[in-house]
Amino acid sequence: MFKISDMMEKEVVNVNNGKKLGFINDIEFDMGEGRIKSLIIVNEGSKSYLLSRGEACAVSWNNIIKIGHDMILVKIDQQVDFNDIDI
Repeated sequence: MFKISDMMEKEVVNVNNGKKLGFINDIEFDMGEGRIKSLIIVNEGSKSYLLSRGEACAVSWNNIIKIGHDMILVKIDQQVDFNDIDI
């Protein structure tokens, strides 16, 4: 079991290309099913990354391969578009 606050400290990495995507900024829940729908990732290259404002993308819960001690591995085949979500 883990806390959401613990997940937000883990770096998200795409296993297909080894690219570091950033850190979790938010989590999207499906209240009807009681499940996590996706993770909202803030681009670590964004100028205002430390303020948690900037470009973000949603990564579906189904794309998560492994949640480790210090990072979350995801498998995303297409290029990640950090303009998906305005936070």
